[in-house]
Parts: sequence; C-alpha cells; structure tokens
Amino acid sequence: MGRGTFMLKQGDLLIRGGTVVDPSNNFIGKKNILVCDNKIVDIAEDDEIQVEEIIDAEGYIVTPGLIDNHTHLYEGGTELGFTPDISLLPMGVTTAVDAGSAGSATFEAFMQSVILRSKMRIFCNINVSSMGQIAEYCPEEIDPKNYNVSRLKYVIDKFPQHIRGLKIRCDKNVVKELGMEPLKAAIALGNELECRVVVHTTNPPSEISEVADIMRTGDIFCHCYHGQGSSIIDEQGNVKASILKARQRGVLFDSADARGNHVYRVIKPAIAQGFIPDIISTDLTQGSLFGKMVYGLPLVVSKYLSLGLSILDVFRACTTIPAQVLGMEGEIGTLSAGALADVAIFTLKDKKFTFENRADEIYEGGKLLLPKVTILNGKIVYRQLDTM
Repeated sequence: MGRGTFMLKQGDLLIRGGTVVDPSNNFIGKKNILVCDNKIVDIAEDDEIQVEEIIDAEGYIVTPGLIDNHTHLYEGGTELGFTPDISLLPMGVTTAVDAGSAGSATFEAFMQSVILRSKMRIFCNINVSSMGQIAEYCPEEIDPKNYNVSRLKYVIDKFPQHIRGLKIRCDKNVVKELGMEPLKAAIALGNELECRVVVHTTNPPSEISEVADIMRTGDIFCHCYHGQGSSIIDEQGNVKASILKARQRGVLFDSADARGNHVYRVIKPAIAQGFIPDIISTDLTQGSLFGKMVYGLPLVVSKYLSLGLSILDVFRACTTIPAQVLGMEGEIGTLSAGALADVAIFTLKDKKFTFENRADEIYEGGKLLLPKVTILNGKIVYRQLDTM
C-alpha cells in the first residue's frame, strides 16, 4: 500500500492519546491502543479506526495489566485470603499469583471456591506443607518427612494450567529446630518435580548466604529487602557477594514487601548499589488490603518510583518479568499486537505521601500512582467515574 493511503481498522475499544509505558518493548511515548475481541491489534498512526467505544487517555499512563506475583487469595480457607476480583481489578491488577496459601491437601478446594470463580487470571505456587499457610501466627507443618510427594505430583499434574511452582517459608518461626533441612528438601523436591521453588527468606534460620547459595536458576527469593535476621546487606552496608552471585546464575529477587517484609535500611543501600528487584509484588493479605502499609500494588509501585527507580524498571517488575515467570511472555504483561487485551490506565501524581511499615519506619515519598481504568480480556471491568 502506497504512502499517504489509509487503512480502515475495526475494533471494540480504542484507548486514545495516552502515554504508553510498555517495558516489554522498552517503550514510553504517545500511542493509541486498539482492542478487537480480546486481543491488542497493531495500528499505524495514520490508520482510520472504527470502534464501538473510545477512552480518552490524554494525560494518563497506559500500561499492560499489572501482575501481582505474591498474594494470598484463599478466602474462606485461610484467615489471610481475600476476594480477588473486587479487590485487585480496581487496582489495575489483571493477574495474580497466590504464594502457598494452599497445600496438596487443600488445593482442590481452593480451585473450586476461588480460582474457578474469579474473572481475573490466578496462578499458584503450591505450599510444600500439605495444609498450606492458613494463618499468620499458626505456622504450617514443615517437616520434610511429612511432605506428601505423591499427592503433590497428583495435584500438579491435574492443574498444570494454574500451578507454577512450590512455596516454602524458610523462617525461624516456621522451621524451628529443623533449620535449613526443609529448604534443602524443598529444593530437592523442585528438582524431582521439575519446577521452581519460591522461598520466603525473612528471618532465616541461618546466614542468608546459605539460603541464596542453594537456590537454583529460576527460583524466587522473596522479601529480598527484609530486615529480620540475616539480610542481603553486610555490616559495611554492601550487598553480599553471595546475593550477587545468586542473581548472576538466574535466581530472581522479589520485593514481596508486605507490612513487615521490607525495611528502608536495606532497600536504600541496595538500590543505591543498583540492586533493584526483578519482581515487585505486595504479599497482600486480608489484613493489609487497603491498609496504609501496603494497600495494594499501585501503592507499592508508587514507593519504588519515589525511591528513584525508572518507570520502565518499575513496571517491568510487575508486568514483563512476572509474565516470563508464568510462562506467558507475549500473552500478558505486554501491549504488543496479538497479546491478550489486559490494560491498565493510571494517573501518576507528584504528591507527598507517607509510607509506613511494621518496623516503625517512615518514608516520605513524592509519587502516587492512582488507578483509573482496568481492562481484562478486552472488557472494561473497572472505571472511575471521572474517566469517561
């Protein structure tokens, strides 16, 4: 087709005039996004567009639907769980990963009561403990002799479309006198089942280097900025060599901030040395949902933007990289043509905001990300009244 000619493109929804932030394509700039059926459609600047609905996104940020890689969603089966759709879709989160709420004994009930009833995409890392993580102050049974390997194999084989790995809490309060043995057994189990292992590292039973040293390429080191027990920062304020080596061999570092799994005395020196999180997630629970310490992913994103991370790095950590981890690169976490039409629209304000945590730290941030519209599978599932 020659220069100056127009092509008619038809679709369901046009998002017009927004500033697109698409880390999967390393792109920031003005761009229109066309949705047809449930996919993103490629359009040129001079294409003539015919659609049923237009969203005027002038002055807004348009991103892929966010992916919260660490949550607790087993509502009704645990005291931590909350309802995914009504809680996360209004935050611009279209995909979430549950971090070990259910174990092999409880996973099928979790599937029936929550996952299959939700519109948004939900994936899981199944707990090595058969009971799962049912409460904040009631530790799961973590003795390796009680790992039900045959049942884990059965559940993983039955629900491969939802289960993405194993979860274990390597925490003194959980493992007690067992020390590092549960983690070593979980890593061995990950090898046997050929899946990643997601490790809670807060308050480890040994030096944190021992935890990092046995983790494999693709395993996830959760709560990487925690300050309980041995942390990633040494006495001189430097990121430990073992942590850097783990990253070099492909261990992924997830902020999974929660209320008590992050401290600024670790975050600030780590970021200053270029040790930014591969993944930014919330570790959101019923107790922290909409609360001032976590609230949800937009607030955690706001914190890391305020701390000086680039907008591409921040959104990459809650779109592109989690999509790769989930094996859905090119389908979610991107605004590329052909991807599923999961889109979020935000305003980003220069606004003073006080961030708090359970360590009684106060951080005065200067950025605040506010969700305006969420599109899931090409359908508007949330829109603020003033975004019409």
